[in-house]
Amino acid sequence: MLGKSKIKYIQSLGQKKHRDEERLFIAEGPKIVEEMLTENPAAVSGVYALDSWINRQQGRVDPSMVTAVSEDELSKISQLHTPNQVLALVRQYPQLPVSLTDGIVVALDTIQDPGNLGTIIRIADWFGIKQIICSQDCVDQYNP
Repeated sequence: MLGKSKIKYIQSLGQKKHRDEERLFIAEGPKIVEEMLTENPAAVSGVYALDSWINRQQGRVDPSMVTAVSEDELSKISQLHTPNQVLALVRQYPQLPVSLTDGIVVALDTIQDPGNLGTIIRIADWFGIKQIICSQDCVDQYNP
């Protein structure tokens, strides 16, 4: 069970100001959360999930990282209209200096749709592109 202060804290991460202050963002849905826990568990600050998701993860997820929540609590902390079983609080990656001599660099300007930015990031990853630069006019890369 989540207390009111924890619910408000997680809800606050829906705003860029609070994400930047806390250096955390919300990742939602079984696929992305399971991938984060497999590929980079140290980046995951906490997981909030329905019992059904937790039961399917027996032996694959450190139980100390997971807090069981009700459907009502999940709907309160989710940034989605239809919450999806699990969400994680993830540490933001540090911004690294760009190396113009280390492979392809993708530079983006005025990307306003978070879905479009996500698509570009996934495509760049598929092609092995490690560096993406976003202008100040681009949508926040941690936008839910």
